Amino acid sequence: MSIRKGFIILLLVCSLAMIGHAQKGTIVFVSYQVDTKIDPATGDYPDMPHIYALQDEGYEVITFYDDSLLTADEATLDTLYEADLIIMGRSTPSIPYQTNKQIWNEITTPILNLELWNCRGSRLNWFNTETMVSIADEGTVYNAIIDVPDDPVFEGWDTSAPLPWVMSPFDAVGVKEAGNGKVLARLESDSTVVFVRFEPDVEFYDGSIDMPAGHRTVIGNGRDNSGAAPFNYYNFTAESEQIFLAEVARMVALSQGSAVEEPESETVPKDFELSQNYPNPFNPSTTIKFALPERSHVRLTLFNLMGVESAKIAEGDYDAGQHEIVFHAGNLSAGVYLYKIDTERFSAVKKLAIVK
Repeated sequence: MSIRKGFIILLLVCSLAMIGHAQKGTIVFVSYQVDTKIDPATGDYPDMPHIYALQDEGYEVITFYDDSLLTADEATLDTLYEADLIIMGRSTPSIPYQTNKQIWNEITTPILNLELWNCRGSRLNWFNTETMVSIADEGTVYNAIIDVPDDPVFEGWDTSAPLPWVMSPFDAVGVKEAGNGKVLARLESDSTVVFVRFEPDVEFYDGSIDMPAGHRTVIGNGRDNSGAAPFNYYNFTAESEQIFLAEVARMVALSQGSAVEEPESETVPKDFELSQNYPNPFNPSTTIKFALPERSHVRLTLFNLMGVESAKIAEGDYDAGQHEIVFHAGNLSAGVYLYKIDTERFSAVKKLAIVK
């Protein structure tokens, strides 16, 4: 083989590897990278362990920081809207989030929030509290009780007992309830929530007025915005690190339009049923529920009013029970559509409306 031919083959292999790397998804990581925040142990910014872990998983990561989205240009905002996921890093100061609260909450891109101080009522207003919990006993592992053990992000872990969750020191949101959020995990020591999801277009808590335009997750596994070493931003245990990465994959899949099945109810329905999607109208995502009295092969499809298939929402074998599919329609035009469920013994159709 000639040197030239060998070089071309090597270049092609490298190019394919880069394409495969980028295909998994693009994540914007909000990180306040200033020279006053350098970890002397690594010579790097303390947010970088998160970024390296995401890159190792195959994601393209764009580092971003803008403390005034109110005056940001269109290209800056496009960076946030066009990503598959935004992750708010722990290095970011919380005050700018207060100034730009409305813009952050109106972003339709899913957001995973690591910087817990910015979740307070006086900041992004995701939780009805101003209190934060700071645990400083060095080197102690704190366990978490899993509230939703059958959620797919916990697959492979024994959730019948508390899971090692975080190595102290760390910060946590000082609440034991999450308003209208769905609590997935809480500290065994005092029931403080450490893993919460919020659905689009639902108030964060009753009376908050504020609500997210896209999926939101809060996960706590380290210190927030500590200004001096040791920073302790990345205090995951082996278990919670994998759960964090599973939640990242889930949120990227939602953004890319993949259907994500929620855990089924323990109660077996008596009849087949296709429910009206909620919210409706919607932009960009909605939840479609269906009930199965028996294990069935399900095909859930979207059609335009001319009867032309526009998207396959979900297809596969589902056990008897209640099921929820989150459908992301970001690539579809505004308008009225029909969604149809087909099983071996049941078929039904309902309307939904996409607004832009």
